[in-house]
Order: sequence, then structure tokens, then C-alpha cells
Amino acid sequence: MEAKELTKPVGTSRREFIGGVAAVSGLAAVGGCRSVAGEASFYGPTIRDRLWMWGHHASMCNSSMGRTGKKWPGPTVEQAEGCRLMGIPNDCFIRWGNRPSHPWGDYIEQFRQLKRFSFGITDAGNGTPMQKVDWAINEIKPAFPNFTGGFLDDFFAVKSLTQSKDVVAKIADRLHENGLRLSIVVYSDQDGIKPEFKQFLDLCDETSFWCWRSANLGQHEESVRRMRDFIGPEKSLLMGVYMWDYTLGSPVAGDKMEFQLEFAGRLLREKVITGLIFHPSYSAALDVPSVNLAKKWIKAHGEDLWGV
Repeated sequence: MEAKELTKPVGTSRREFIGGVAAVSGLAAVGGCRSVAGEASFYGPTIRDRLWMWGHHASMCNSSMGRTGKKWPGPTVEQAEGCRLMGIPNDCFIRWGNRPSHPWGDYIEQFRQLKRFSFGITDAGNGTPMQKVDWAINEIKPAFPNFTGGFLDDFFAVKSLTQSKDVVAKIADRLHENGLRLSIVVYSDQDGIKPEFKQFLDLCDETSFWCWRSANLGQHEESVRRMRDFIGPEKSLLMGVYMWDYTLGSPVAGDKMEFQLEFAGRLLREKVITGLIFHPSYSAALDVPSVNLAKKWIKAHGEDLWGV
């Protein structure tokens, strides 16, 4: 389809909310990139195999309240435990508030129990993006056979991030040369879908597409369908599912969560999306409707076949 902007950014962005990431420095181009794993070979046939958790350090729960003055409403858990509680096999290890700072010691050991995990190449943690690529290749991959790739978090939402095709091409090539994938974050209600995004998404193996404000979920299904058309039929497309609304400092309302899960299931059955990412990991122990509904949905549909 012809690339066009779907929505204009509204309100406070996620990155303005949680703080900055390290800027990508200018780097020499090293050519194009290639996808290292086709969809059929990377994911298994069930929906559960295509589920991810968006993982943050448990201590970041208090930062989830924004400027509301409210306190986190219950217990927290670390990332692998959040995956276990939710029934999710995969985790995106994304540092927020520089937690944990590198070197991270034993913190990363929890990911051994997961089927797959990825790591933030642009995140709110110490180190430049190219240093993080080095850590991914030289430190994480040799020690963790279940490590699968890197994530460009908030890439378009961060105005301070150097959005250079040459930089992303170099990141992608280095990961691909080491058998790792590259994924990227886009927001339907912060970034929209703009023609200039295509050159970056083409360099990535997987796009994750998010709706930052739960108030905007009514338009999100159509936006996801347009994103599928935009990136093409062969690329992996994950839909982000927030259980916590950071703009309100409270869980996503039960009716909105039900609505979100309903159209997520429809998009999975139609193979519009490849899988889902539930956010955030540390909320998995909360006894609130959004988390309980997500757990119930995963239990009911985790063993369903994708596209059936």
C-alpha cells in the first residue's frame, strides 16, 4: 500500500515519561541486512510460542505512577517470574532507569529458564547502542543459547536518537552475522506510520506495534492492519498489549483489556500479527482485572494454533 501517516503524536510520549535513552552515534555504513530466520522456522505453531513479556526491573514499578502521587498497588516480580505467572515463554529484557546497570552480575541468570529472550540495543540503560551490540554478541550470546536478538526501543519516539539508516544497517548486520535478530518499536498513537519509517523497518526482522494510551485502543486494530500492509506479508509483526496505562498511573480498565484481547485474538487467527508482547513484567503478580484477564486469555488460547 502507499505509505502514509495514520495518526499524529498526541500527549506525552512514552520516552518523555520514562526518561532518555543513549543517543546513537554516527557510524559508517556496512551495507544492507538480511533476515536470519523466516517466520516458519523461528516460531512454533501455537499462540503461546509467539507470546513475549516486556521485561523491566521490578524496582521500576514506582516510576510507573508518573506524576499521580499514587503508590504501586501491590506486589512486584522480576522478569522471569513474571513470565512464569503469565504463562509466557519469552522475554524482552529492556532496561529502564539504568536498572540493572551493566555489568549486571547475576541478574541475567534468570533468563536461562525461558525459551527465548532479547535485549535492548536502544534502552534507558548505560552504554552506547554499539556497546550494547558488543555485549549482546560477546557476553550474552556465548553464555545463553536461548538469546535471540536485540530491540530498538522507542526508536521513532525519541527525537534525540540519531535516526540514521547507516547506523541501523550496521547494528542489523552485526546481529545477523552472529545469528541474532533485530526488532523495533513503533507506536500507533505516538509515531503513526510515516513513509520514512519503511527504510528502517525493512532493516529489522520484526516490528512491534503499540498503543500507548488505552483511550486510543478503539483505533488500534485498524492501525495494526495498516502496519501489516506497510511492512509486507513476510515480516514478523508483534502487537504490544499494555496491562498498565502509564499515562494514567493505573491498570488498563477491564473493559478496555477485554476489547484489546478480543481483537488481538482476531488478528492472530487471521495471521495479521505474528504474536503478542504483554507489558510490563513486574505487574504479573497484581490482582487487578487487566492482569487477570490477560492470564485467563493466555490460559484459554495459549495452545491454540496460530492462524486457526
